[in-house]
Amino acid sequence: MRKIRFFILFVSYLSLSVSFFSLHAQTYQDHFGTGNNVGISISSSSEESNNSAEHTLNGAGNFTDMAGASRFLAQAGFGGSYEEIEYVTQIGIDAWLDEQFAMIGSSYLDNYQLTYSEVVALIQSVHPDATIRKERVYTDFVFWEKVLRQPDVLRNKAAFAWNQILVVSTANSKLERRGFGGADYYDIFYEDAFSNFRDILYDVSMHLLMGEYLSHFKNKKGNPNNGTAPDENYAREIMQLFSIGLYELNNDGTCKLDSLGQKIPTYDIEDIQELAKVFTGLSGGAWNTLAYPEYVGQPLQFNSSLGDFDMTVPMMMWEDQHEQGEKVMIDGTVLPAGQAGMQDINDALDILFNHANVGPFIGTRLIQQLVKSNPTPAYVNRVSMAFNDNGQGVRGDMQAVFRAILTDPEARDCSWTANEKAGKLRQPLERFATLFRSFDIDSPSGKLWFAGDYDDIYERHEQLFMAAPTVFNFFSPFYAEDTYVAPNDMVSPEFQILHSVTAIHYLNFMEDAIMDAPFKNYTDVKPNRIRLKNNTDDVPFLDFSDEIALFETQGIDALLDRLDIILCNGNLSNSTRSIIIDAIAELENDSTSISAEQKVKNIIYFIVISPNFTILK
Repeated sequence: MRKIRFFILFVSYLSLSVSFFSLHAQTYQDHFGTGNNVGISISSSSEESNNSAEHTLNGAGNFTDMAGASRFLAQAGFGGSYEEIEYVTQIGIDAWLDEQFAMIGSSYLDNYQLTYSEVVALIQSVHPDATIRKERVYTDFVFWEKVLRQPDVLRNKAAFAWNQILVVSTANSKLERRGFGGADYYDIFYEDAFSNFRDILYDVSMHLLMGEYLSHFKNKKGNPNNGTAPDENYAREIMQLFSIGLYELNNDGTCKLDSLGQKIPTYDIEDIQELAKVFTGLSGGAWNTLAYPEYVGQPLQFNSSLGDFDMTVPMMMWEDQHEQGEKVMIDGTVLPAGQAGMQDINDALDILFNHANVGPFIGTRLIQQLVKSNPTPAYVNRVSMAFNDNGQGVRGDMQAVFRAILTDPEARDCSWTANEKAGKLRQPLERFATLFRSFDIDSPSGKLWFAGDYDDIYERHEQLFMAAPTVFNFFSPFYAEDTYVAPNDMVSPEFQILHSVTAIHYLNFMEDAIMDAPFKNYTDVKPNRIRLKNNTDDVPFLDFSDEIALFETQGIDALLDRLDIILCNGNLSNSTRSIIIDAIAELENDSTSISAEQKVKNIIYFIVISPNFTILK
């Protein structure tokens, strides 16, 4: 068995390194053309002289088959169970999107409060007089319970994508015990996932967590007498990472070039310095009276420490600390001297929001998170057009943008799965969530308190919820593997955190998750420390009962067909199938006592370590 397993691992990861160029798709009937007409009605205009019904295709609800529905749920969510995949085929993609856009779950902040209250009660049942810190880890509990259990899967996936574009990391000494603030910041992306981008940009700019993270909290006006100038950190990153990027773009995401064929920068150091003046005078908007009840009724102080302020309340402006002089923006607009500080901020945000780069820049980042690492210029252009105008004259309508991304031919037409430049590597957290959702994860207590343990998760997989190492996220959207990807003028962002160490840890994690327990469930209390610990009586489990029954009644081929749909979106290759079938046959020869459950678990394990699962095509 050991020999078989390591042979499969070797084949899988050898394939993984070249999978952008070597995967071939299975054929399934969810695209237009080549004889397929699923959900398609054909019509033509009576005004046309050639009324042969060849000119207009109308997708009736954008219906798809099981493989197409599975691929859709992998892009629009974190995969789904067999029943969820069937549901999409029944109602169609458009109707599913309508349902999801209308679905509003309870906020992360509310869920954090409930979880924190449960944690306090649990710990104080062992340590009655303990003071329980508001750790970031309880936000992880909320994240996993929402992602794995709640029906608003698109909102959760959108928030996950947004949080890796407009990054705040709570994995640092100043923010790791600001759980309420972290949950409230994430709500910008969860609650307003499909709102207007202008509102999202404003809320991010005014949030105290971002103010602390990129240092425009308590950012003071310059003082010529002592040679100080406003902090430039946020001014730089709101342009570079959050809105317009480094270079001027065409609407299709390609770079504009000057007369010498060089890329044209969107801003320079003077633009950063001018915008830095705008983000001066901001400090906390309310006292943290939960921690300091004595502050009730006391006037706010600009220079008070971070912990003194309520991190769920936006920052407010102190005019006496705001730069009063005129400010020249990147488009030449002059913000007049003496203008109110919040007017300066809103004017500057309007200028950034209306910059021609925002549609292609943000659109490309979201496509990379949801669908593929290397969208064509035509795909980016279509998404940018949706950003620029939602069809009703509104710019920045993110519901229109997400719909455009997920219903675009490059996302839906299965012919793209055979394209060598299509697809993306699933992020580690995406891979975990897909496995857990696919098989209805649960636990004896009903709780899924998957601790974001830095040693167990981040150091082994280089990804952890809201714990990016820098504002540039866990990986760069511009990273290109240098042997196969870069020479083909492509990028492979997620491959930046796939290497020999993370690959081995991934194999071990998935083996433990499938064979033993998905993760440690932190629903018990350490007797000698004021901390939660793994509860060995509350072990999470995956439900493989349908798969075991299918294997027992119809055999391995029927099981592989089902798992192909659930885990591989119809892209399980013939070579991977053959390896798995041979491996199971050898297991059966080696041990006549191996149970159907053990065989099924091995088959699932072999699939999730294959490129057919780890690469989303």
